[in-house]
Amino acid sequence: MNIKNFDLNLLLVFKTLFEERNVTKASKKMGITQPAMSNALNRLRYLVKDDLFIRGPRGMRPTPRANDLSLPIQSALNNLEISLSSINFNPKTTKKLFRISMSDDVAPIILPNLVNFIEKNSPSSSLCIRSEQGNEALKLLDNNEIDFAVGRFETISNRFGYSDLFTEQYVCILRKSHPLALEKKLSIDQYLSSKHLRVAPMDAPTHPIDRELSQLNFEREISVRIDLITLAPVIIKKTDLILTLPSKTAQRMAKNYDFIISELPIDLEKRKTKMVWHKELTNHPTFDWIKNQILTI
Repeated sequence: MNIKNFDLNLLLVFKTLFEERNVTKASKKMGITQPAMSNALNRLRYLVKDDLFIRGPRGMRPTPRANDLSLPIQSALNNLEISLSSINFNPKTTKKLFRISMSDDVAPIILPNLVNFIEKNSPSSSLCIRSEQGNEALKLLDNNEIDFAVGRFETISNRFGYSDLFTEQYVCILRKSHPLALEKKLSIDQYLSSKHLRVAPMDAPTHPIDRELSQLNFEREISVRIDLITLAPVIIKKTDLILTLPSKTAQRMAKNYDFIISELPIDLEKRKTKMVWHKELTNHPTFDWIKNQILTI
């Protein structure tokens, strides 16, 4: 195909249809009439020699060819937007959508101040927060589905840039009526004789405390496992389970729910929370602006 004869506006049509899966919604989003959107889709089909989108019970279903095209088209449009918006970036007037993935234990530490900052300094901008972590978050960065990933990363490829946000030690929390509530630091016997709550997805790596215990030929009893930290306070408040977690989240929970914080019986590696981005976003005023604000929180 000769790009010289290609109307680049059709790429926007494709991107919007791929996101909305509905001609009427896509036309409203682009600010054109529905017949104009249908006409543009027909032109795209002719140029690409594929139906691209097939009408179904749940809207317009993309064909395999459309799925193949979605990533390079989205990436190309995003790079073009970055290049143009970075020339005269003005946070007061930009309508940028910032897309960030962060775990639900880190989000309460960062999001309130970040949302407040954006409301005051970039009122037309918006945030989209996702929860993917680890390799899943890195895949989203590669696919240009998010701008930044915040969390704990075991290894980071050199195709990414990153900054350390903060470092925490691991502690454990328990309710005030827990039999061990008066213990400032738990002994190894006390820790192992208690039942534990773990917060992590099923595919999450081994917790640092379990790795360390394994090296000592010990194993704790995890009687409840959940994947959302927001459920943890409700469980801790009603049971004698112990939760081992990073200190910043523990301090927030202890303050909000009147929990007790105790030291662990063994020393663990400190948890480092990082912000990661694709290197193609390095040295762009638009993304440097929001990145620098997250770093100061």
